[in-house]
Amino acid sequence: MSLSDGDPAPDGDIWFRIVTHQDHLRRGRVHHSAWGGNAISEPSPEKARPWTREASGRLRSRAGSLENIEHAANDFCRTAAGGSKTFSGVIYARVTDAKLSFESILTTAIHFTPLSPDPAHADLTFTGWLANESKEERARFNMWLSDKLLALHHPGQLFHLPDACLPPETATSRLKEFAMRCIVRICQAFTR
Repeated sequence: MSLSDGDPAPDGDIWFRIVTHQDHLRRGRVHHSAWGGNAISEPSPEKARPWTREASGRLRSRAGSLENIEHAANDFCRTAAGGSKTFSGVIYARVTDAKLSFESILTTAIHFTPLSPDPAHADLTFTGWLANESKEERARFNMWLSDKLLALHHPGQLFHLPDACLPPETATSRLKEFAMRCIVRICQAFTR
């Protein structure tokens, strides 16, 4: 399936986020401290995204083999923060399971957001946000989010990261996708 920047990720895919702090995973679960600092941030204003906040990650279908994932995670740790980070594991969710609602305040989803150094990049997105970002409300949200996602420690558990389960592309689906891209381009040409 061909995806463009900002498209919703397909339901059978897996979103995962590299964990670089061992305390963010506790006994195979996501610790609420994983969402502190700038882990969840506003999208770049230049992108004009329809969501309010995002947490960076990757799509399993585009990240390659487990060896590729481990290599990319170790490279990230070597280059981030002057090489002081360590690949400690992953936080992950099936795209279908990541479509959630928090207290009728916000909804979550996964969107494909490729970057030039990372063509597998995707964001866990949040539409709407906490009206009152008090410490108590943010802590309640962080605990809720931590309970909705899964975790694997590294080394030793990465092989449990599920494969994406996407339907095979058919000639008909490719033709429909091509037709939709043509229609979009024609509409864009007429609106300029």
